[in-house]
Amino acid sequence: MDFRAARHPADHWGAVMKSTCQQRGFTLIEMMITVAVLTIVLGTVVTYISRLQRVYKTQETNVDSTDEGRMFLDNIERELHQSGYPNKNMYTKSNLNATPANDVHVGAGLVNISKWNIYLEGDLDNDGTVEDVRYTLLDNTGAIATAASNCPCTLQRTQKTKLAGVPGTTITDADVLGANATAVLNNVINSGDGAGTALTIAGSTMFSAGHSSTNNALYTAYRTPMIFTGYTNAGTASIDVTQIRSVEIAVNLLTNYNDSQTNMRQPLTLRTTVKLNNF
Repeated sequence: MDFRAARHPADHWGAVMKSTCQQRGFTLIEMMITVAVLTIVLGTVVTYISRLQRVYKTQETNVDSTDEGRMFLDNIERELHQSGYPNKNMYTKSNLNATPANDVHVGAGLVNISKWNIYLEGDLDNDGTVEDVRYTLLDNTGAIATAASNCPCTLQRTQKTKLAGVPGTTITDADVLGANATAVLNNVINSGDGAGTALTIAGSTMFSAGHSSTNNALYTAYRTPMIFTGYTNAGTASIDVTQIRSVEIAVNLLTNYNDSQTNMRQPLTLRTTVKLNNF
């Protein structure tokens, strides 16, 4: 006979309720609050990462444009230093034509310079052959810039082996747009003539709330500097190549992408002055 006391039903239900309370999870309100907090935190993190990516992209394109500009200035500086070599004084008159500068063996140096064009001759790679090099401004359609053109523009470099004849005639306008030409600098916005006149910068920039501005007005301060300027020993600007002893090169560029804060393409300015070695 089992003498153990029978368990009262109330004790059984109390144990069940106690077990249920111990296993209790989040309430609906607690879950909603948790989800809301996690959403806010996650949204903040995503926004911050997105902003960092935009800033990184802006800085990356600034570096790319700066490097492109520096490479252009470094190359043209070396070429100007080397222009005019071999000099006509290195040859006897019996080896040269009546006009020594016309001979294919002679680098005439700086041949001509203007606001949108510079032409030089020299043995630029020390291979014993004189090269003609011309830098020319192209407009936003890819044509050689004229007074009716618009920017942003491109500086085009053209090189050919020198031909016998008057210096500056080897490279023609057709060559500038042909297979011997290479774009060396894009998004150039300065095209001044030294008197405050410059080409129009095409396009517009859209700001917040639908407000916009023409690029010509937005970047007006960057339009007017001359790209190529020759100077005499006295520091006077000149286009007389017989008197020019140094050349200043100034370029204002637009970056490829808009700044995430201002929605503008950031302008960059690069400038150098090159002293001519051979003249």
